[in-house]
Amino acid sequence: PAAVEGGTTLFQGTFDGRNDHVVTGGVDVVEVDGGLVLRLADDFSLDGAPDPKIGFGKGGTYDTSTTFTPLRSNTGSQSYALPAGLDVSAYDEAYIWCEQFSVALGVAALR
Repeated sequence: PAAVEGGTTLFQGTFDGRNDHVVTGGVDVVEVDGGLVLRLADDFSLDGAPDPKIGFGKGGTYDTSTTFTPLRSNTGSQSYALPAGLDVSAYDEAYIWCEQFSVALGVAALR
């Protein structure tokens, strides 16, 4: 999908790198037309990993059941529709997660 315009911002944060990875940039979760979309900002950047995915966690622990999509690009603005059954309000962090090695690449506290 192309960049999502408008909508109501529910959560937002900024990525910090983990496990010797550099991940920077903003992220938000917006409600658009009754659905939720995770948006990575124009300034998003990941230094690279073999199998980056997006998901959520709480209190510093990634919840593997929230992994919902591969990362399409290591840089720039991107939008991803969230699965209908995913309760984002149950989590306080967005993750860029390397599924192959089961490690966090970047974490953003969501407020």
